Amino acid sequence: LSLRLSISAALEKEGFEVIEAENGREALVLFQANKPDLVLLDVVMPEMDGFETCTAIRDLPEGQHVQILMVTGLDDSDSTERAFEVGANDFVAKPLNWIMLGHRAKYMLRAGRAFHELNRSERRLAKTQELAMLGNWDFDIINTLFHCSPEASRLLGLSVDRRVTYKDFLAPVIAQERDKVKQKIDAAISKKTPFSVNYRVLLPDGSLRYILNRGELFFNINGVAEFIVGAVQDVTQLKRAEEEIRTLAFYDGLTGLANRMLFMDRLEQEISYAKRHKKTFALLFLDLDHFKQINDSFGHHVGDLLLKNVAETMRGCLRTTDTITKFTGDESDSLIARLGGDEFTVLLTGVGDPENAAIVARRILHEMQQTYVLESYEINITTSIGISVFPADGTSAEVLLKHADSAMYHAKDTGKNNYQFYRESLNTAIRERLTFKMDMKNGLSRDEFILYYQPQIELSTGKIVGAEALIRWIHPQRGMIPPDKFISIAEESGLIVDINKWVIQAACRQNKEWREKGFGAIRIAVNLSGYKLASQNIIEVIRDALQEGGLEAKYLEVEITKNVLMQDTREIVLILDQMKDLSLRIAVDDFGTGYSSLSYLTSFPVDIIKIDRSFVMGCTELKSNLVIIKAIIAMGHSLGMKIVAEGIETEEQLELLKSLGADEGQGFYVSPPVSPEEFVKLLR
Repeated sequence: LSLRLSISAALEKEGFEVIEAENGREALVLFQANKPDLVLLDVVMPEMDGFETCTAIRDLPEGQHVQILMVTGLDDSDSTERAFEVGANDFVAKPLNWIMLGHRAKYMLRAGRAFHELNRSERRLAKTQELAMLGNWDFDIINTLFHCSPEASRLLGLSVDRRVTYKDFLAPVIAQERDKVKQKIDAAISKKTPFSVNYRVLLPDGSLRYILNRGELFFNINGVAEFIVGAVQDVTQLKRAEEEIRTLAFYDGLTGLANRMLFMDRLEQEISYAKRHKKTFALLFLDLDHFKQINDSFGHHVGDLLLKNVAETMRGCLRTTDTITKFTGDESDSLIARLGGDEFTVLLTGVGDPENAAIVARRILHEMQQTYVLESYEINITTSIGISVFPADGTSAEVLLKHADSAMYHAKDTGKNNYQFYRESLNTAIRERLTFKMDMKNGLSRDEFILYYQPQIELSTGKIVGAEALIRWIHPQRGMIPPDKFISIAEESGLIVDINKWVIQAACRQNKEWREKGFGAIRIAVNLSGYKLASQNIIEVIRDALQEGGLEAKYLEVEITKNVLMQDTREIVLILDQMKDLSLRIAVDDFGTGYSSLSYLTSFPVDIIKIDRSFVMGCTELKSNLVIIKAIIAMGHSLGMKIVAEGIETEEQLELLKSLGADEGQGFYVSPPVSPEEFVKLLR
């Protein structure tokens, strides 16, 4: 009822005389009594729905050419398709834009009058078609003869000087829609029903034109379909009008961002999707700091320019943030909206870890702190951001928006130019993680990292032949931090590049120091994180470190995980080949766990296989572990590789591995990782 009253009010305001019907049956009675020029039908109506009513109107003599506008749900493609099938001239999607509804109705009346003129006078057909941008065509089904009017040829970009075939008629349709159009016409012929189809055609000058093609079959007295007649209409202006209507209805006129209506609709959709698929997403609520002062000082015109620039900055943040593409897959899944004034929202879909939302927030804060030159004024602006996360912070659009708004005000209260989560526990966790990253970065420059060394012995002699360098972080407050506590964060933040470089340099320097003390060159194995290894310029780093330490490459061993080999990219293959060109030894760490494919051992230049400690530690008790170790040793030796056993903890394990033919070993039985000073004692 409220929708009907609102439509009536909007049309009456535009000068229309409106007759209302409560349902489809009453609409039919009123239609025959009043013969209106335009009919608006909601898809959902009592007693008879909009489709049935539209069909019934079209069956009436006076209803064949009346303009019918169907009201459907937003993006309800099925209802839209069916509306055209039952004879509707056009559709409009809810929620309706009342300002544009009257314009739409007037446009439809103009199109309706054009059709009436066509039926009133055959003598004026050609001119009317030209004015209405219409063309007619017919197809003789029995004799397979096709004909179209000159105006139809012009609309489709075809030559008017030669005969047009049915194949020619369909040729201008863009490739991705051509089959759909042909199937629609063929289906109408086989089902003996009228059809209506919208599509795009590509003109000779490269431009696109939107075409509405409607057709109907004619039958002989025996009920056999003899020919089909149709009309093509250029509806490009209508499509542009639809886009303008959509822009006015769902997009902010100043910034071009989504408006509140579209944002709330998308938010509701995302909530439904996230509930069904048990997904997480985040909502960012932004408010510019001191924006009112800028408006008061420089005028609303400058304020509007600033809002447009801020909107473009936010677009750039979503386009260029690697993390966005990583966890959303498609940047179009995320949505930026201007709710009004200087308030903006960002919908981030599929964030997984709330830290990803924080990464986006930090980028926006960073990018926003620039100088905007507007009307010769230099203006600086910051923003405060509140973040709510579905479902922890709410499961409805209103609650999520409210909580993000509350978090934004918390950000204002804590000094502006920052972001806050609605849940304080997340703020604490994110702050701690950010602090940890900053401590790590500072720790590299303050020499807080150190390498410990675990001896590797030749099993047949017990002699130390090498050492595995293992990084440790001596934090000034937290004490010693093992690598499993900080490597993943270093990879995420990109600090792993600097850490890999430091490890290689430190290992080479240490080797040089031991040589200068008379211990000879010791082979040192360094673990390299495979995270974006191809972009770390690792070969140049290794070459420089060897040169600085005066170390032969054979005394530096690079340990990589099998996951790096499984990437099987050209970049990884190239890097490993360059390592071999330097005469480095390459070891595969943790072999035997997870998915350990044998194929990459023959595809990559690997020298050493390190049996994972989980097999070694249980080799004397578990027969299955013993079988796996035997297989790895036999396979490795057959490929000319050395075998190193990790995690040796007892003499019994050491003797067993020696008897099985393992070449080298390491573990707590031999020695735990020790400081460089303690390692010197082991060498002595």
